[in-house]
Amino acid sequence: MKKIILVPVILASLLLTISCRKDPVSPDEKWVAPSYSSGEKQGNITYQLLIYSFADSDGDGIGDFNGIRSRLDYLDALGVSAIWLSPAHPADSYHGYDVQDYSTVNPKYGTEEDFKALIDAAHEKDIKIYMDYVLNHTGKGNIWFTEAKKGRSSDKFGWYHISADPVTDIATGVFPMLSGYYPGEWYDVTVGEIGYTGRLHFKVDFSGSPKTLTVSRSEAEAQSPNSDTSVSMFLWIGEPGKAVRMYRTGTDVYEITLDVDSPWGVLVRTSDTSWDGGTKWGAPRGANVLTFGQPLTLSTDDAQDILFGSPSQMKFQGAFGSWMPDLNFGAVSDAASSGPFLALAETADKWISLGVDGFRLDAVKHIYPNERGEENPAFLKLWYDRCNETFRKTHSTDIYMVGEVWMDASSVAPYYKGLPACFEFDFWDRLKWVLNQRTGCYFAKDLMGYRELYRSVRNAPVPATKLTNHDETRAATILDRNLAKLKQAAAFLMTAEGEPYIYQGEELGYWGKDSDDGDCDEKVRTPIVWEKATDAATGDLNGHFDMTLVTDEISVAHQTSDSGSLLRTYFDWTRARNTTPALSSGKMSAHGRYNESNTSDSSVAAWYMTSSDGSKALVIHNVGQSEVTLDLSGDKLDNQVVSLGSVSVSGSSLKLGASSSVVFLQ
Repeated sequence: MKKIILVPVILASLLLTISCRKDPVSPDEKWVAPSYSSGEKQGNITYQLLIYSFADSDGDGIGDFNGIRSRLDYLDALGVSAIWLSPAHPADSYHGYDVQDYSTVNPKYGTEEDFKALIDAAHEKDIKIYMDYVLNHTGKGNIWFTEAKKGRSSDKFGWYHISADPVTDIATGVFPMLSGYYPGEWYDVTVGEIGYTGRLHFKVDFSGSPKTLTVSRSEAEAQSPNSDTSVSMFLWIGEPGKAVRMYRTGTDVYEITLDVDSPWGVLVRTSDTSWDGGTKWGAPRGANVLTFGQPLTLSTDDAQDILFGSPSQMKFQGAFGSWMPDLNFGAVSDAASSGPFLALAETADKWISLGVDGFRLDAVKHIYPNERGEENPAFLKLWYDRCNETFRKTHSTDIYMVGEVWMDASSVAPYYKGLPACFEFDFWDRLKWVLNQRTGCYFAKDLMGYRELYRSVRNAPVPATKLTNHDETRAATILDRNLAKLKQAAAFLMTAEGEPYIYQGEELGYWGKDSDDGDCDEKVRTPIVWEKATDAATGDLNGHFDMTLVTDEISVAHQTSDSGSLLRTYFDWTRARNTTPALSSGKMSAHGRYNESNTSDSSVAAWYMTSSDGSKALVIHNVGQSEVTLDLSGDKLDNQVVSLGSVSVSGSSLKLGASSSVVFLQ
């Protein structure tokens, strides 16, 4: 991580790009956060929330379910009608996308009772809960993968792509999902009966070179771990692993007899507290299987797990790396009856029964390798129909489900055959160009073109519009932390056709680069600062978060009290979207004068939003650096819904200042 040193003057200037005002709000300036009566939030606004860094309720530095529950008033005031939670399951990583067990929740976040309490409290505020579900892969520590590694005798072996010869197995149809493709992401895995249950005697000999471990079957009495803290020789054994202190029986010789129940093997450690290099002793690569009664050479340079069994070395396929093995659903025609599909569906049933309202599906274009083929949409329809069948048993509406299909709009369109909603990455691609190039005249045409593509596939597609998410460089970074541009980005998001998402911290102007830009993912996943920086849930981010963001001056409390802040702009425009039917559910149509053909007014983006009940709104944005005067004869300008920047009406003439936006009812 790069060390960042900022002198106070520079830091202050950075903060003011977001906070906007130097002077505090006058004590007599009253502002009340928006409130909503039952059923009033019609804008279908979803907030993407990272459980681990949103709000911490118990002081351990890690966000949790109760922390989210304590901040529902904030999300309600922001006009949110749904929350997309980052993965809630136990996982090997902090972010949760390498799931260990889909059937339960991560204990770091609380209990299932805590999760249920969050769901119920959110529903009381007309806020739905969407879980993040990972169908493409599991974590390497998943209970299914642990079973699969036992070999062909395990009923989980076929749940993954595991092979000693992937090229041949793909060519001969062993893996129908991969037919015609050879994904390059194959990783070594040890498969077979590698553990041991029974009484064993262990002897570690560090007296000469090489250093060795000898393990023998034993009928002698089992020993308790040595309590003499002056001895620093340990066995790391079992699942989960635990350190067992050995007995010194000679100069640099250590022994112990134990009852063993280990599904993997053993390591030798010279410390039970330090995990630095040099304290871990295993076996050299390729020579890590024990033969009982014979010394095995130990190595600290490439310390592999020492295995009890005689397994074979095979490979598994993982599109997202060696710690995330891909699931094998078989041919798409048979996928719904495959083991992993049925197991995942069973866990989804549990969460639906608990009260979850929908799912965000991760990385769906990668499930079958032909991302532009028919398999993924067909698979997703099977998954959607299966979950919806459960959901409709207790609901009169269909389940919500949105897919992450990180491609251009024309490539996303076929995925609407399987899902009602997909994220629209092209929305932000076009909008950032509009704002940085200060050219708005093409925006409405582009968006309407995308929607025509979607409607050619599905009758009522739901484009999930957004700025950025947890995998992307932040909008504030791309827009050079320009407050006027950030405010207008919010105005565009809340006035376009689709169902918008706000990513945690976006409403506060958080910045940061993602890993593809040479930084780490945590830099775009900064915790929310509510009142004081010391309260932020930084504990699960490995110290990689941007310290310049975790400050009192960019906090929710500070921006709420500042009428010029980005947060207050979000409050204004989410309120307008929620309470204006034309914005809430309207379809876009072109303006007769200010459109893609009018390049003389290229800074203007204008369109109509018309809802099914006939209500209509005129949306106009000036993304330029200069004021424009627009002739809007034929439009009604007497009923303004919401505005940003400088707006002046005289008869049929509208003066719109630089980076200014307005909505009029028609």
